[in-house]
Amino acid sequence: MQPSELRREIRSLRRQLSHQAQHQHSLQLKRLATNFSPFRHSRRIAFYLAAQGEIDLSPLMQQAFKAGKQVYLPVLRSRPEHGLWFALYEPGDPLQHNRFLIPEPVIHRRRTVMPWALDLILMPLVGFDLNGNRLGMGGGYYDRTLAFRRLRTHWKGPKLIGIAHDLQKIDELSSQPWDIPMDAVITEKAIYNFSKNTENNSLK
Repeated sequence: MQPSELRREIRSLRRQLSHQAQHQHSLQLKRLATNFSPFRHSRRIAFYLAAQGEIDLSPLMQQAFKAGKQVYLPVLRSRPEHGLWFALYEPGDPLQHNRFLIPEPVIHRRRTVMPWALDLILMPLVGFDLNGNRLGMGGGYYDRTLAFRRLRTHWKGPKLIGIAHDLQKIDELSSQPWDIPMDAVITEKAIYNFSKNTENNSLK
């Protein structure tokens, strides 16, 4: 199946989830993520605001605030190439819709950082496989933003964790040279830890 067809199919399945199922998945994911070592040990964490059936990270974000962590949200940028900044976000900060009608912080330059300044990035996705490959929305924003990871042989920067409903798991995705593999994916059912090539819902 072509990537565009996969996107349509998975997004349709995701949108069919009931409000109750979405809420339950969000709480189950929070429980798993809160006990996951990369989340516990990270201070600066990039979240996202859910759209089109993505898992809502609001409960996990509230947990991050409670634990004294710094929360960042992605902001679209157009130069030097289409990619992302990450803006510090605190409860009550103003939001505005970007060109995809997704809310994002109103930028204050002193409050934006580049990705390598973060400890952990929680990434939305359309599909994933057990090799750490990610099927995104097709715009390539995260891949361009994180391209620096391909150029570094030692320090790789922030941990990259995909966030998804378990129904978004795919048997196998073809990878491209510009794709940036994830370190793990968290769903409502499990933590898929690719660095250890194992599936475990009780990783510490």
